[in-house]
Amino acid sequence: MATQFKKVIIVGGGLVGQTLAAKLAYDGLDVAVIESDAGRARDLREELDVEVLVGNGAKMSVLREAGVEKAGLVVAATDSDETNLTAGFVATHVFQVQCVVVRVRDEGHEEGFRAATANLPGNHTCVNPDAAAVDHIARLLEVPGSLDVMQFLDGDLLVAAFRIGDGSDFVGLRVSDMQLLFAATPTVVVAIHRDDSWRVPRGDDRILAGDILYFAIAREELQDVLSLVGVSVDQRARILIAGATPVGIGLARSLEGQHLHVVLVEEDEDLAAEAADQLGDTLVIQGRVTDHELLIEEEIERVATYVAVTDDHETNLVSGLVAKRLGAGRAFALVDNPAIGSLVGEIGIDAIVSRRLLTIGLSLEYIRGAGVRAGGALIEDQVEVIEVDAARGSRLTARRLADVGLPPGILVVAVRRGETLRVAQGSDRVEPGDRVVLVVATPLVGRVTEFL
Repeated sequence: MATQFKKVIIVGGGLVGQTLAAKLAYDGLDVAVIESDAGRARDLREELDVEVLVGNGAKMSVLREAGVEKAGLVVAATDSDETNLTAGFVATHVFQVQCVVVRVRDEGHEEGFRAATANLPGNHTCVNPDAAAVDHIARLLEVPGSLDVMQFLDGDLLVAAFRIGDGSDFVGLRVSDMQLLFAATPTVVVAIHRDDSWRVPRGDDRILAGDILYFAIAREELQDVLSLVGVSVDQRARILIAGATPVGIGLARSLEGQHLHVVLVEEDEDLAAEAADQLGDTLVIQGRVTDHELLIEEEIERVATYVAVTDDHETNLVSGLVAKRLGAGRAFALVDNPAIGSLVGEIGIDAIVSRRLLTIGLSLEYIRGAGVRAGGALIEDQVEVIEVDAARGSRLTARRLADVGLPPGILVVAVRRGETLRVAQGSDRVEPGDRVVLVVATPLVGRVTEFL
């Protein structure tokens, strides 16, 4: 999807920077990546069709060498808040870059950057991966049985993933049959994972047992979808969180007051004590999250959901498997390894929480251009969901959807006009000012602009 700028500089060539660079290069933008590690920079040159510079992206000279004076966008996405903030300040205050996105994990840093750029022209924002992870886990808890959940249209439309079991009523149905089951409100299959690949489906595709399906679901239809998928609501009110990390503490704080029994386990004695001081109703226990006896003592069989958010992602996976084996209803694990995404639901972990994908999705809301309200990447980052405002004079509003000429891999899912939310059908026309949710196979994102 085109943006309002052509030159982009990304500071930091880690997983987030690399993925963003690849996406924006797909869009036809001139992308330069600044990476301080020479070995990593060499790998990036081999993997990406973008300019890669070795250096400190917080320095004026390095930013100038990367072409910042012609850049419309700078994204600072290193693992260091300080580096990202400095790069952001230099880009905004020295070079007057019109759009700057800074990844930070400290709330104080986020507050400072927002205050320092509040009166500057352009669009400048912070993306906090820890806060995004807390919000994402809260959405997963809200939708029983889900592998992934995103919200659109002010939360009235959920895009949620489920693995279809043998006993599901969806098995054998065609994708187009959703229009018969949910005629009044938008509930539709928007992506299918089968045989190690993702695709945006056609109406005649049939649903098979073992598929992972992403549904776009009107919130009011959620319970009916859960029933047809075959998901039962867990009545247990215990949540066990592993790790007194910013994500763990933030999640515990968000769950307090929801009539849940929340337990947080932290191995480090000092971190456990600090967490106990910061939290109210949460029970904080010092111990190893992989300790069978501790989990049994804490009545893991009475836990509805086990959430592993330590800084060791292998520990998150292992402890989640142990918790499930000992009787926990669901297990979520914070893991940023892209290779793990394809195994979600197959290895005993019910949901993988990836700060990388969450950060990318939030960043794209500010990068994709005017009219884009929200965005998110599905598991494995092969499909994107985008919410946009339909613009007067665009191809999307020129004729019936069936005649717009959307290529396979781009699907209009739902349209909101005023207070009315409905599934999009070929006979519909999108009007200027409508809010539209589209599903797009990642390689086709660059073509969406043709219709907007």
